[in-house]
Amino acid sequence: MVATLADRIRLVSDLSREEAEHLRVLCQSWQVLADLSFSDLLLYVATSSTSGDETFQVCAQLRPFTSQTLYPQDMVGTRVTQPEQPIVERAFREGRIWAQEDPVLVDGVPIRMDAVPVRFHDKIVGVVTKEGSPATSRRPGRLEQVYLTAAERVSAMICDGAFPFRNAPPGDWPRIGDGLLVLDDAGRISWASPNALSSLRQLDVKHNILGRMLDELGLGETPVVPAMAECRLLDGELSRGDSHVILRVVPLISHQKSVGCLILSRDVSEIRQKERVISVKDATIREIHHRVKNNLQTIASLLRLQARRLRTDEAKGALQESVLRIGAIALVHETLSEDPGDVVEFADVARRIGYMVAEGLVAPDVDIDLTVNGETGRLTADLATPLAVTLAELLQNAIEHAFPGRRSGCITIDLARENGDVVIVVRDDGIGIREGAFEGGRLGLQIVNTLIAEMGGGFTIGRDGGTCAEVRVPADR
Repeated sequence: MVATLADRIRLVSDLSREEAEHLRVLCQSWQVLADLSFSDLLLYVATSSTSGDETFQVCAQLRPFTSQTLYPQDMVGTRVTQPEQPIVERAFREGRIWAQEDPVLVDGVPIRMDAVPVRFHDKIVGVVTKEGSPATSRRPGRLEQVYLTAAERVSAMICDGAFPFRNAPPGDWPRIGDGLLVLDDAGRISWASPNALSSLRQLDVKHNILGRMLDELGLGETPVVPAMAECRLLDGELSRGDSHVILRVVPLISHQKSVGCLILSRDVSEIRQKERVISVKDATIREIHHRVKNNLQTIASLLRLQARRLRTDEAKGALQESVLRIGAIALVHETLSEDPGDVVEFADVARRIGYMVAEGLVAPDVDIDLTVNGETGRLTADLATPLAVTLAELLQNAIEHAFPGRRSGCITIDLARENGDVVIVVRDDGIGIREGAFEGGRLGLQIVNTLIAEMGGGFTIGRDGGTCAEVRVPADR
């Protein structure tokens, strides 16, 4: 099992699980800080030490999209002491942001460094350093000033314990470069990046938006007001025609009150168009499976009518067995018609097959207890279909031959996924399979053997109190 960032942090520190989890969530959200500050981010955690020396270890690292990285190499695992990084130790000890007044030359490159303490429940649990070079910023001027000011506000929120947001909506963050709107404390737009303006133009917003509220642009209600009122991170989407722009509203919080807002926007029109195409295809595939299921059920009904017209028990039995086999295949298509995609939860199929076989073969005065345990996980249709027929054959074999002269019995279906194999075990508490059953040429067992061989699996059957049949096939064919 791969250890999470929180697990790795706890291995080198004295932090609790909740504190380490806070740092992990921070690292899920801190791309916005790296891009706004044009800086590499390093997360330092105070390590467990018996010598009394203050030592910090880099537990996470992030590079910006808006600037060149200063650290092409991996810094995670690097340990430093107070003399090596005094600014980190000061931020950790004093609980306030420390910034170098003047850039420091490293290999001839000027580097500025800020140390931001990470607060969680009035405790400093780590330090994030922002390390960047003024010479590597891509666009100086107004845009850079807005970005750096916003970065300072996000840094202050980290220091105050207001960032990252708890109960944040799932999904990736839009990138700063996709579009950024800055709102003042009243919710009015004070600045918009060129890409954000382009996204709004796609929504037919052509007039000046500065000084206006986003909800006043005629695009419908946005999550800005509740996000700022409740100091919560919220997502929204603006749509007009075939144009769609998603929003992530990030309140800027000071003293538990929203003093502004950042809105990260992204044009997702092409994504929504592809989703519609996929949705139509999924609906078409489900309809095909539905029609195949109906056609198979029609064939089964015709075979039942034919069986009623026959006079010999052998012919009637052969048609009845065919009806069950067709029904097992129809059940797979019925399941596929209910969910998008080309996979099924085979445990659901197994329960339906058990009900179908019992209803078709068990006499009204006989009590057969049939249970399904475990699960195989989701299987593709080309694997689920032959397994469904196989299971139907094994259940039919058990019901017809395990309990002669008895009014009750138990059949158990155990499902599992073991070492990359799908395993199906059918057990009964009947009389047990007789010797030489395979040599007798029983059609059902021959069908099982043929299907399992085609799937590259194995099939065994023997006595275990009653009869125990095991099917094992590779899950990844």
